[in-house]
Amino acid sequence: MRVIGTAGHVDHGKSTLIHALTGIDPDRLQEEKERGMTIDLGFAWLRLPNGVEVSIVDVPGHERFIHNMLAGVGGIDIALLVVAADEGIMPQTREHVAILDLLGISNGVVALTKRDLVDDEWLDLVQADVEEFLAPTSLRGAPMIPCSATTRVGLDALLAVIQDLLAKERTRPNTGRPRLPIDRVFTVAGFGTVVTGTLIDGELRLGQELEVQPGALHTRVRGLQSHRKKLDTIPAGTRTAVNLGGLAVEDLRRGQVLSAPGSLKPTRAVDARLRLIRDARPVRHNAEVSFHTGAAETLGKLSLLDRDELRPGEEAWVQVRLQDEVALARGDLFVLRLPSPSMTIGGGSIVEPHARRHRRRQPTILKQLEVLAQGSPEDIVLERLHSREPVDVDDLVRRTGLAAVEARAALGGLMARSEVLVLESSNGATRLDGRAFVVSSEGWQRLTDQVTAMLGAFHRDYPLRRGLPKEELRTRLGAEPRLFVRELERLKADGVAAEDGPFVRLVSHLVRFSPAEERQIAQLLDVLREAGVAPPDRADLEAELRVSLEVVDALIAQGRLVEVAAGLLYDRETLNELVVRIRADVERNGPRTVAQIRDLLDASRKYTLALVNYTDEHHITRRVGDQRVLY
Repeated sequence: MRVIGTAGHVDHGKSTLIHALTGIDPDRLQEEKERGMTIDLGFAWLRLPNGVEVSIVDVPGHERFIHNMLAGVGGIDIALLVVAADEGIMPQTREHVAILDLLGISNGVVALTKRDLVDDEWLDLVQADVEEFLAPTSLRGAPMIPCSATTRVGLDALLAVIQDLLAKERTRPNTGRPRLPIDRVFTVAGFGTVVTGTLIDGELRLGQELEVQPGALHTRVRGLQSHRKKLDTIPAGTRTAVNLGGLAVEDLRRGQVLSAPGSLKPTRAVDARLRLIRDARPVRHNAEVSFHTGAAETLGKLSLLDRDELRPGEEAWVQVRLQDEVALARGDLFVLRLPSPSMTIGGGSIVEPHARRHRRRQPTILKQLEVLAQGSPEDIVLERLHSREPVDVDDLVRRTGLAAVEARAALGGLMARSEVLVLESSNGATRLDGRAFVVSSEGWQRLTDQVTAMLGAFHRDYPLRRGLPKEELRTRLGAEPRLFVRELERLKADGVAAEDGPFVRLVSHLVRFSPAEERQIAQLLDVLREAGVAPPDRADLEAELRVSLEVVDALIAQGRLVEVAAGLLYDRETLNELVVRIRADVERNGPRTVAQIRDLLDASRKYTLALVNYTDEHHITRRVGDQRVLY
């Protein structure tokens, strides 16, 4: 389905022409009918001579309602520029054409209305004037059709030109994610909330789960209509009405976007390439502007990233910090106006929809923006990856702003050249699905160096410890658990790090005791062996033998000592002998009480309970009532 959008000065006959062509009055508001002037967007549809139906968005021409014009012009395929033959080029003609030029709309036709009010000589002058006016714009060379809605002269010729223009191949991209900027919200008795707009991407289906942004409102498609016909699916480029479930009219407003869940994230700052129109006044850094994209409108502050002032006809890299959240994507077009005095000054294309605040005149930042604006798909994937990595594939594809198929193909090419690595799961899977994590080769080297430095510093500070706790390493890296598992697998596969129980260490790290520590260890083990079943408390041992906490912990980590209970240490050999005695006693005599095991070991209840709990924990014995049996 194709969409025509009108443009032109107030009272030049846009709505009258649409009524004559379609039989539908696009002025739907009572105030519009009373005043004879279009205030808000109007909608109609037309069946062309070849039988194809097209939608028409009629926009207001008065300068006070230019914001409503901007809400409707973004999703059109061709422009129907209306110029009254008795007046010619007027102020809003100029502003509307400037907006069409900024939005890159080059497919269009000029309807010279009110042909019946002028003679041939005057008509020739107006035609020449319009042709000269359009020459430096995107509508240069557009066909001009003199016509009259009153006498219907020229209407058939106008329809024929529109039909020919719409036969041109559509260039609208399809990323596979539906996006419908909402330009109207209302309720229908018996059906509930309905929104309308032009589906600029993807496809809508009956029953589809969707999200409204900004607001993160979840909803479901209860019904779809186009030209008052019920449909099960709506393709990209179609003007449509969507019946939404679970939302009230009060929840919604013009400027929000209906989209696939999770596909759009609202923003308050964008980086963009801005072009000032020829008739604009110079704009200085930090100017207040009115920002328009899709059907959304909000105020913003304009930051010039490479200069202090932008002059008419010039282009510059800018950041616009927005007063309200807006849902948009990379590549979306926008228009800027001055709030006071109200006038259109320029527009351009979004290159970074979720911009961070930049310092001005930074060559690195400007180069990044150039890549995002003009680079190949592989350049864009790498640039997006470098800005935040490692990242899961779905998030990366979404942030590139490319069609999913195009982004994944670029990613595959980068992987083939080893410029991008996939962080594999423990089973070695390398499928490039949405749950896979990818990282650039440079990014992986940076992460490897970071981990090596962290672990190296830890080993230097705590040479007798097994390693850094895994959870602490994950926190320092700022990685979510699922990503950290993949990173650790890759670090192990690369021979950089090793897991040691709940710890991570460098592969090269080994616990080594100094000669003095070795002597202390020998003394400690002698004391414990001599003490047998009733060793001294750990704190007393460390104090008496002047053995450091780190040395004792290292011995426990190596398994040479076992802390059976808090503060109760056994050397491994002695503990093994005691466990063997307990097991043999239960095997020989059957279930045994703690008192009987205490008598067997000739130990106090304190040591006996600790040992029995140890055998229970290690599945040597288990408790049945007041007795222990073999596990």
